[in-house]
Amino acid sequence: MKLVKIKEDLYLNSDFIESVEADGEESTLITMISGGIFSPNVSIKKVLDAISGSEEHLINNADMKILKSESITSGHLNQSFDCF
Repeated sequence: MKLVKIKEDLYLNSDFIESVEADGEESTLITMISGGIFSPNVSIKKVLDAISGSEEHLINNADMKILKSESITSGHLNQSFDCF
């Protein structure tokens, strides 16, 4: 699982992204393999940087520990993984 920060309130698992399309200069359409579509008001470059692992978009260890803790307590995480 590679969770990437697209914008302040949008994190996506890049393993489930099917396609990314520009929808104007500052908007992007992200289609997930489940059929869900996100349209964040960010440029396609920022989305592609996030997916490819640009440091600006990486989740730091503290954020990852919080997300991991919330996933464990809610039952969504059945595997362990190393943080960066």
